[in-house]
Amino acid sequence: PATNGYRTRNEAAMHWIGLVLKGILYGTTHVVPGIGGGIVLILLGVYADFVEAIGNILVRRDRWRQYLRFLIPLGVGMVLGVFLAAVAVEGLMARYPTASMLFFMGLLLGTIPSVFRLSDDMRPTKGRVAACLAGAAFVVAIRALEPLLAGSTADFTLTTPREIGYNALMSFLAGGASVTPGLDGSYVLLLGGTYPAVLGAVAQLRHLQIHWAALISTAVPAGLGILGFSKVIDSLIKRSPSGAYYAVLGMIVGSIYGLWPQPPIQGSPLVLALCLIAGATVAIFIGRVPQEPGFDEIS
Repeated sequence: PATNGYRTRNEAAMHWIGLVLKGILYGTTHVVPGIGGGIVLILLGVYADFVEAIGNILVRRDRWRQYLRFLIPLGVGMVLGVFLAAVAVEGLMARYPTASMLFFMGLLLGTIPSVFRLSDDMRPTKGRVAACLAGAAFVVAIRALEPLLAGSTADFTLTTPREIGYNALMSFLAGGASVTPGLDGSYVLLLGGTYPAVLGAVAQLRHLQIHWAALISTAVPAGLGILGFSKVIDSLIKRSPSGAYYAVLGMIVGSIYGLWPQPPIQGSPLVLALCLIAGATVAIFIGRVPQEPGFDEIS
């Protein structure tokens, strides 16, 4: 029997499992600085559905069941991804920072063909090129603020009301950044100086140690940021999809600025080049996987 637009129950179950796995990858981006969640959602073929579901779940009551069937498995995977990344990925980034950054750069560059397939009309026009340049300039400007902010922040413990309030503000911006292609939520926390404290609080969960102030002041505002920014992005995509996706392309290109390894660059040039190629290959391969059925196809 058909199940919510799928031919069989097994197909529906595989769809659910696939969303959980994609959620794990999306959750990982909330922990790993340098690669944004919006880029990963595009790479996985669920970006448009994600911003539509998050941005309209409170206003489109006729579709809220469809939205929940999409968001629940993705959300379960996201929580798992955040926890697994906090425990495991941190060590990988610490041991092989340059190779990791070049792999992520390859992932970003490999998403460009996928973005061009998001709209039927992606011909360059003056307005679209301007949107692309504006997107790139915006991300570069955000990245350029790092030296100003990093040098002015102390070690946060997230135990005082002032620190908790500041973390809530940064987390709201980080949540919005996590659904904006080219930006990165964890990078916002890193720039704001609260990243180590938040990462430590998440990692301590494996020892059943719960830092309520840090976790709540991060999770709740980040969720609100995702909700608010998704609504804005969904409106822009529906109003002018080609222009919006050209801005996305600019943000992708601008993100290379933030991912470029800082000198001294360590490692064999051949190995680093292979990491870059591997990242691009993975992104192109995943981008060719058939897309998930959209909400207009599932009833």
